[in-house]
Amino acid sequence: MKEILNGLSLLFLIQGIGGLINHLTDGGKSWFLVNYISAFQGWQIFLDIILILIGGMIGLLAMKVSSSSKISNKQHEGNKK
Repeated sequence: MKEILNGLSLLFLIQGIGGLINHLTDGGKSWFLVNYISAFQGWQIFLDIILILIGGMIGLLAMKVSSSSKISNKQHEGNKK
């Protein structure tokens, strides 16, 4: 589960940070998702920031899942003894 969340986090962060750099430097259409959805035109920078925030929150969730599984494993090992 942690690996999936880390992958999603990375995907959102790449789309957000890369798209933000692309839009702030007036780059052309590239492989950033926001460029290809017509409903997002005019909102690209705002949506890039939202993608960065979502990626960060998913990354924090992945860290929380990782730490809670470590605690659960330690408790489980302690019950075996």
